[in-house]
Amino acid sequence: MSSEHELIEATATVVALEGDMAVLEAKRTSACNDCGAAKGCGISVLVIFLGRKRNLLHIKNDFNAVTGEQVIIGMPESDLVLASLAVYMLPLLAMIGLSLIALALGFGDGVAGLGAMVGLAGGLVFAGHLTRNAGQRFVPVYLRRTPFEFASKACGT
Repeated sequence: MSSEHELIEATATVVALEGDMAVLEAKRTSACNDCGAAKGCGISVLVIFLGRKRNLLHIKNDFNAVTGEQVIIGMPESDLVLASLAVYMLPLLAMIGLSLIALALGFGDGVAGLGAMVGLAGGLVFAGHLTRNAGQRFVPVYLRRTPFEFASKACGT
């Protein structure tokens, strides 16, 4: 199987049904849970301070979802890499690029810093626009119910 067809899988919980769509909440995984430096890390402090945002996904309910059940969703690895590049690299490159352009044009550090902030903000907006307008490309698909769900449904619970 080639890497462009490999799927990255994640577990999600069906939190609501809206017409022919299932609303899923994907479980967030974090390296912070497994890291020995979690207590002294700035990222873990940010997560505590900012809280955890729910990660809701809307997918076509062609698998007869039931609210509360857990399912496995997947996305092609290549699409996940492209989405990651758009969301992380585009704003970073725009930030560095506008800052360097300001410096190359002879402006001072203040204008270069302002250019960096404008580039970052513009890159974030553009990346959001790109990923939203990519249609169904960056939307995960239903793969299967979790094994636990199979067992509980078979037992009638």
